[in-house]
Amino acid sequence: MKKGDKVRFLNAVGGGIITHIEGATVYVEDEDGFEIPTPANEVVVVNEEKSAPQSQSARTYFTETPKKVEPVKEVITTIRETESGVQSSDEPHIVLSFLKADKGNSGDLELYVVNDSPVYAYFTIGQVSEDGRRSEPIYHDELIPHQKELIGRFNPQRIDNRLWQCQALLYHPTATYKPYAPISRDIRIKSVRFFKDNSFVENDYFDDKAVSYDITSDELEIQIEKLTEHDMHAVISEKERKEQQKQSKKSISDILEVDLHIEQILESTAGMSNGEIVQVQLARFEHVMQENIDRKGQRIAFIHGVGNGRLKTEVIKLLERRYKKAQYQDASFREYGYGATLVTIR
Repeated sequence: MKKGDKVRFLNAVGGGIITHIEGATVYVEDEDGFEIPTPANEVVVVNEEKSAPQSQSARTYFTETPKKVEPVKEVITTIRETESGVQSSDEPHIVLSFLKADKGNSGDLELYVVNDSPVYAYFTIGQVSEDGRRSEPIYHDELIPHQKELIGRFNPQRIDNRLWQCQALLYHPTATYKPYAPISRDIRIKSVRFFKDNSFVENDYFDDKAVSYDITSDELEIQIEKLTEHDMHAVISEKERKEQQKQSKKSISDILEVDLHIEQILESTAGMSNGEIVQVQLARFEHVMQENIDRKGQRIAFIHGVGNGRLKTEVIKLLERRYKKAQYQDASFREYGYGATLVTIR
């Protein structure tokens, strides 16, 4: 109990508002303005709005909060429950997707949460305070496997540059299942992104283009997403012109060769960690893929070298997660040894 709580008496009729607390005694002001000292064990807090954490917060952000659950589009994985538990070959993915609400000029967005996972998820969104010490609840619900749910409709300007904390606990209520670590990820919502048409892209879950945040991204991908558009251009512009000149001289004219060695991207790596270097290399990879993603039949040889294999592994992870329509294989051993991956845009 705390000051300001509304309570009712257990052994008498009535109740009121707690004005202050002294030890085991609470002072309750009734509707007539009288302050009544009462043992704390003889009053109970009245919870008039059990659903307040979700409904009140949702009203703060969403002009409409319809309940709409749909199957995930083109679900590939089939879930099968047996006596031994849940069997599934895919890993969990929880995605927040923002879609344009209508064809007009309202600027409103619809926010969906997608549980593309073989198990249930208890999912919460909280808006982090400016001092980072508290979170205001925005949304919470149980998400069933391979479903997408419409959270609500809102104007993005109302949440510009606010930090959202997204958390998920994965489980299955009726069968044994593979244990997953709890998921926690902070995303910063910048409304300017929603006013650029090229921010909305094709995706696996909706017929319309969307701006999406994968809550289950690994740490490396999260760091890459934090790179601003300015950072991206700063990383690659220095070498862009030289790279284009080099391409015209290649013996294999129909293959675009992209050298991901860091010395071909940056003049100096002084002060950079290995992780930061890999981020820059993957940023270069993403830039080239985005430039060529609509050029069907285009072949791109990404030269990553052998090394410890980390860069190649991360390139393949991005191809499988974000560019599922692209085909990849080891590039020609005669031309590149073991240090290149050939990608074909389909």
